Amino acid sequence: MSFKNKIAENFPHQSDGHIYLNHAAISPLSKNVRNAIDHFLIERHTGAIDLFEQWSELIEDTRLKISKLIHSTSADNITFLGNTSEAVSAIAEGLTWEKGDEIILNTLEFPTNVQPFRILDRKGVKLIFIEPDEEGIIQPEDIEKAITKKTKMVSISAVQYLTGLKSNLRAIGELCENHGLLFVVDGIQGLGAVDIDVVESKIDALASGSHKWLMAPMGIGFLYISEKIKQLLTPFKTGWLSVEVPWDMRNFEQNWAPISSHLEVGTYNMIGIKGLHASLSTFEEIGYKNVFSLIQEHTNYLFEKLSEVNGIQLITPKDPIFRSGIVTLKVDGMNDCDQFVSNLKNQKITLSSREGYIRISPHYYNTRKELDIVLTHFL
Repeated sequence: MSFKNKIAENFPHQSDGHIYLNHAAISPLSKNVRNAIDHFLIERHTGAIDLFEQWSELIEDTRLKISKLIHSTSADNITFLGNTSEAVSAIAEGLTWEKGDEIILNTLEFPTNVQPFRILDRKGVKLIFIEPDEEGIIQPEDIEKAITKKTKMVSISAVQYLTGLKSNLRAIGELCENHGLLFVVDGIQGLGAVDIDVVESKIDALASGSHKWLMAPMGIGFLYISEKIKQLLTPFKTGWLSVEVPWDMRNFEQNWAPISSHLEVGTYNMIGIKGLHASLSTFEEIGYKNVFSLIQEHTNYLFEKLSEVNGIQLITPKDPIFRSGIVTLKVDGMNDCDQFVSNLKNQKITLSSREGYIRISPHYYNTRKELDIVLTHFL
């Protein structure tokens, strides 16, 4: 079976004529992921039922796969949580704050990377928002200008949800290290679409869910924490698994587990982990470099074609180095983007409408033919 046919077989919605270009919202579950979840459900339904030893092995192997994806030096730095918001909250609530401390954010952020920090106003923490430049880029030098003696952290999305801006994480990370600041990244719009290296970018915490570009079930996410921030964090929640020897159930006074595992307070979302493991295995088989390259090709192709159309305003960065898997546009005279997207959905074409803009987000398995069909609706 050819490479292309193997990919197509894994996404049966394509054979039904459904052109799905909304991966920045939620991805379809592949055949591989569904089969893995079905197998888990059958085992719980009519099989052995109790397979805790196998599940423990699966948990650790999935942790290892995530570690390899983000280039972490150790899988022990990966904690499973429910979603990106919970992971960001673990950082916001787990650090010790002093009145007047400042966190640098920006005005392009999705609320997930704002609200967990905003609630810290009860402790006197101040949020500093910087604006993008004329090209829609968050420049490291503008971040540096906002740094004061009170600045404690910089937090940014690896990829911005609306414009598709891919942040210069390496430059920002070096800036944070030079100024002794913590560097936190919301990775959900980046992981699975672009390469993120937590070591090279000097990231202290990376938070992500898995239902977008990682193409896994909803309700399973993770948090990466560096050795540096491990020393600063305290748990923002606890449970029976938060201690060194959970099965020593009568010992209520035993030592807490290390902070990374301490946050995994109870029963794991095994369906989510099973699906995430299958999805990451598929990525590994195809090769992450191939996945990222195909997404970049799709994005660049859409951008170039749409930029040639009169009456279309693109807010996705012009420079390809700042692009990810998202192309976002506004059409002159189109007053109802929601209706436009709804009409396309009736034709089995799924895009998304965001804040008066149309957002197109293809993944690696999409085809040039699908992109061309979608483009006809804008030409």
